[in-house]
Amino acid sequence: MMLLEIIKEHGLRRSFVNIFILLICKVKVFFYRFFLSDNKPDIEGAKIRQPTQFVGRGKIKIKGANLGVWPSPGLLAQTGYIEARSAEAVVEVDCSTFLNNGFVIIADKTSILIGARCLIGPSFFVSDSDFHGLELENRCNGRYECKCVVIEDDVFIGDNVRILKGVRIGRGAVIGSGSVVANDVEPMSVCAGVPARKIKFI
Repeated sequence: MMLLEIIKEHGLRRSFVNIFILLICKVKVFFYRFFLSDNKPDIEGAKIRQPTQFVGRGKIKIKGANLGVWPSPGLLAQTGYIEARSAEAVVEVDCSTFLNNGFVIIADKTSILIGARCLIGPSFFVSDSDFHGLELENRCNGRYECKCVVIEDDVFIGDNVRILKGVRIGRGAVIGSGSVVANDVEPMSVCAGVPARKIKFI
């Protein structure tokens, strides 16, 4: 009965394409999670639509979030990547948050916390680390600083945004597409640019 309702609403061809794509994704999601991941994430009530690799020795917790979006570009061509690299690293994504396709989340030595009801666009990148020291002598010796990242509830982030280490984005803020966020963002503000700067309050 449900299949007939889908066909009636969308038409036969479109319904077939959508169902076929989602079936392909289900197989790829299973393969990436259980064969290409070395981390066992704590996943509670989450919907994983895009194949996502879970990596690292730390803690990854996805609670009621959505990883990947259809229809949206890149569902089949891209993958998601979540890494809690060291044993003390933590990645948490809270309920009703949508991460669009092609996301990369890397907690190296600290934590990345993403709140509830966030809307995050395609090709999103966030990390707590530069992965190398800035000083010439520290670029290959493993001496570098990591700082935790916090994205509070109800944040709206456009496509192709990069969030750098140590940033806190306040509740309800909006980050414009293509921005590089290097400093804290005030709650209920709109920020955009490279580096991102406040444009106005909502």
